[in-house]
Amino acid sequence: MLDGINLELRMGERIGILGRNGAGKSTMVRLISGAERQTSGRIERTMSVSWPLAFGGAFQQNLTGVDNVRFISRIYDQDFAHNLAFVQDFSELGAYLKEPVRTYSSGMRARLAFAISMIIEFDCFLIDEIGAVGDARFHDRCNYELFGKRGDRAMVLISHDAGYVRDHCNRFALLHQGKLALYDDFETAYGEFRERIGLIAAPVVDHSTTTDRGALIEVAQHRALQDERFTMLVREGDWLRDERRWAEAEERYTAALALHPYQRSYWVQHAHVAKEGTDFQRAEASYRTACAFGEPIQDVFEHLAFVLDRQGVDPSTWPVHPYVKGPVKNQVPGRPDIEVLARLLWKTDVQEVEVVDLLRRHATFDDLLFAMLSDGRVREAHTAWIRYAGEHGVASNGVIPTPYTDEHGDTTDWAHTLCVIALSDTSDQARQELIDGIAAGQDVLPLLVALGGFAEWPLTRAALQHLVTLQIEQ
Repeated sequence: MLDGINLELRMGERIGILGRNGAGKSTMVRLISGAERQTSGRIERTMSVSWPLAFGGAFQQNLTGVDNVRFISRIYDQDFAHNLAFVQDFSELGAYLKEPVRTYSSGMRARLAFAISMIIEFDCFLIDEIGAVGDARFHDRCNYELFGKRGDRAMVLISHDAGYVRDHCNRFALLHQGKLALYDDFETAYGEFRERIGLIAAPVVDHSTTTDRGALIEVAQHRALQDERFTMLVREGDWLRDERRWAEAEERYTAALALHPYQRSYWVQHAHVAKEGTDFQRAEASYRTACAFGEPIQDVFEHLAFVLDRQGVDPSTWPVHPYVKGPVKNQVPGRPDIEVLARLLWKTDVQEVEVVDLLRRHATFDDLLFAMLSDGRVREAHTAWIRYAGEHGVASNGVIPTPYTDEHGDTTDWAHTLCVIALSDTSDQARQELIDGIAAGQDVLPLLVALGGFAEWPLTRAALQHLVTLQIEQ
């Protein structure tokens, strides 16, 4: 519900409205256009106002495109032949103009809507996500026709692409909880928008429906693109990438992938900007991660070969490990998995060179865990438990003599992620015990092992037993 909005717009002013999904932006535009009537308040129009561009609701669906042009031309007393020639040229719909509009795709309807909108010289244009229509060449034509030829008109613009709003508007507004706040400066408006949308707090993985890692990977694309925080961050990354601001673009992609780490396509984009910024190790890790999560190898092989060559490495030496289904122990790990496991086993962050080396060498989780458990940092981080396990057995879960602290925070989300990796085949009770134990400050590795973690992972269990055997021998 829009509440107490007061907005005045003059010729030459182009106002961009920011707001999260469902905030009422499109409703506001329809009210201004007259497509909907307000239930209270007053809307005064002293200029001619367009219908929302890229909004096909004004069309007669059973009429052809040509007949719709004829209909609009008659309403506005325009020359039909002149208008049809313009629409034919601009929309590039060809023979489809003689077909009923109901047979059009959404993109075709939007092309027709925009072309028809341009045959009427309105004083105020209402633009609702027109920037998302068509290919890049069509975008350029739309922008020239609208912002170039008609830059002196008033405009109200809505777009999820904040860069589009920034580039084409000279006033800005934020619609939030029915209230409209006005700004003269884009950065101020956008900063407020970021705060309102809540980009800071976010879960690492969506565990709402399953603990199956393979299933989470397969739905990650869809879920990520439904998350407004994710889409907002990657759009920021896209426009920074287009401006060749590689480090800033990488930071945005990194933040987005912290929300949905299994979203493979933006691991590719993350790799691209790292490559352009000449961080070839980071780029390699991201390309390999994308493939581990399902990106086709042929789509990234040329880029990966390039970054390997820049490191003086023959691409055939370290082939890419593609995504596989099945038990987690046989799945291919990616960068976020290595970071979680380093925190578990070494209680430290992992260095870039180590991430790359581990991704190159290990095609399965079981093999990866064997290698990471063989690292001396495990003994340093878990001396008390290894000593205890030597006396009571690997799976024992007694009181560990030394207190455990984790400087990373976000223990609940981390616990859920460990459940997805190591306890996906165990009971809900075991997973909840791990979550509760981590929250209570228990040492994670012994607790995880005692609850059945890695029980069916032969290499990992062998490495754990070897740690204990070494302790007994010493």
